[in-house]
Amino acid sequence: MVLAFYDLGMTVFGVEKQEDFLKAKEDIDNKDFAVVFVTETIAEKYNLDDLFNRTLPAVLVIPGAKGASGKGSESLKKILERALGSELNM
Repeated sequence: MVLAFYDLGMTVFGVEKQEDFLKAKEDIDNKDFAVVFVTETIAEKYNLDDLFNRTLPAVLVIPGAKGASGKGSESLKKILERALGSELNM
């Protein structure tokens, strides 16, 4: 699945373990990314709060190869609430 994004010209970070995650996060911190796509599996496994709390990059949680767990919907709700300045009842 990661290769499909690479074929679209995106920078791709394969994360299998904590060390991979920390390296990817460091690269994201040091470059000017506007959008970061993170699979639900990675979002559930690692703490992304500092990325979510920034203006840029926008962090979007997407379903992984195993399907959706609901983390993406929860993340999108938080983004919308922050943008609107109001709590959403969904």
